Amino acid sequence: MYKGGKYLIIILCCLYVFLLSACSGETEDNELTNYIGKSVKSLEKKTGLKLEEQSNGVYLAKDILQVMEKDNSIIQITLLKKAEDCMVYGVKIGMGKEDVDELLKGVFGSETTRTENNENGTVIYSYLKDGKELYVSYDSDSNTVVQLSYFKADGKKQTEEILENTGAGELVAIIGDTKVYYNEAMVYLKSAQANYETEYGKGIWDVDIKGDGVTFGRMLKNEVMDQIIELKVIRQEALKEGIVLEEEEIAQANAYAKEHFNGLTYEDREKYHITEELLRQVYSDNLLAEKVFEKKTINVDTRVSDYEARQVTVQHILIYSTSLDSDGNRVPLPAQERDEAYNKVLELLNSARETNDFYSLAEANTQAEKIEYTFGRDNAPGEYADAFAKAALSLDTGDVSDIITTDYGWHIIYCVTDYNEDATIQVKEDIIEKRRFDEFGRIFSEWSKNYEVVINNEVWDAISLKD
Repeated sequence: MYKGGKYLIIILCCLYVFLLSACSGETEDNELTNYIGKSVKSLEKKTGLKLEEQSNGVYLAKDILQVMEKDNSIIQITLLKKAEDCMVYGVKIGMGKEDVDELLKGVFGSETTRTENNENGTVIYSYLKDGKELYVSYDSDSNTVVQLSYFKADGKKQTEEILENTGAGELVAIIGDTKVYYNEAMVYLKSAQANYETEYGKGIWDVDIKGDGVTFGRMLKNEVMDQIIELKVIRQEALKEGIVLEEEEIAQANAYAKEHFNGLTYEDREKYHITEELLRQVYSDNLLAEKVFEKKTINVDTRVSDYEARQVTVQHILIYSTSLDSDGNRVPLPAQERDEAYNKVLELLNSARETNDFYSLAEANTQAEKIEYTFGRDNAPGEYADAFAKAALSLDTGDVSDIITTDYGWHIIYCVTDYNEDATIQVKEDIIEKRRFDEFGRIFSEWSKNYEVVINNEVWDAISLKD
């Protein structure tokens, strides 16, 4: 997630909420350094703590202590924000950095790395010596310890192995330095699935829409994976540039996450390993991507001429000079019917030039399904020829056109307005937005060249939208 602190994702990912007991200040065994290599049961017995297993090898006392155990041997200990009476190498939560430095000097010497995490306002110092590794997180304002995590020998590597087999599910993809697990991928996939099933029904997934052998379900999974890749690349680039969410934005992400989580059934939470914390990360990633987009495209050219964007609103009458044959092709009417149709158009043209209610005249006589259109130079009605658009765009407000011929028949066009202000403003906004998307697409294309993407196709392909 950020340079120098990649292993601290262990800490962040495991803060699940369960009711547990606290570290007792009365016990003489609250120095936890020497419990590395011992069992969880031994730690509980000596400290009076009650740890509950969150997943295979991960134990937690809420807001106090996180422990990872492999083969009945503790390989990692993390003190959390309410572990005031517990310590590692004498270091406690709430202790100032000067005091910590004095305690650790004889064990580690000076720190190895320093990493700032602007998202949660912490600074992380790492220490490494003789196979012992310690991460200490300080509040950037008070410079006091808010969290620390201790490994010994191969504990770091073993911890990562445990994490990959926890409630997050199987590893689905690696994007640069970021790993995406089954539960996070399913948040995106199930949300997209629900949207499409609401509109098209559950039978959509096996449909070959394009006729190329690719089902709609496969198309959706490809789109969802592309979305995940894009979000993770943007997140990593944002951290490099110091673009982070502000307090209000984090609160917004948390509110979205809570609403989403509360809307899930217990069965879905269990089946897809979804936690509220996971959803906070998902919504934070999306809000951060929006913020990066805004910052990176804020300076695009916003000048759009009326000539380019002008939208008109017209109404028309259509009388067919053609009909459909048995194969659905449009063919000319027989001569007599064609003459009769054209004579009707001539009569309607005279009426159109005299009436004050063109719409009613059209409604009573047109053979078109739609009477009114609003469009400009680049979005004219696709079903009619260029002649229709050219005539419509050349009219002034209140004008009636001559008879316009298209492949369908004859049209009479009335110009309701030669400048639809609301529609023109919307088109200008759309043009500017397209420029921004084009610019961001160029930027993202450059970013993506620096990221290796590995997808676990065995896992991803096995996920069915019909389960």
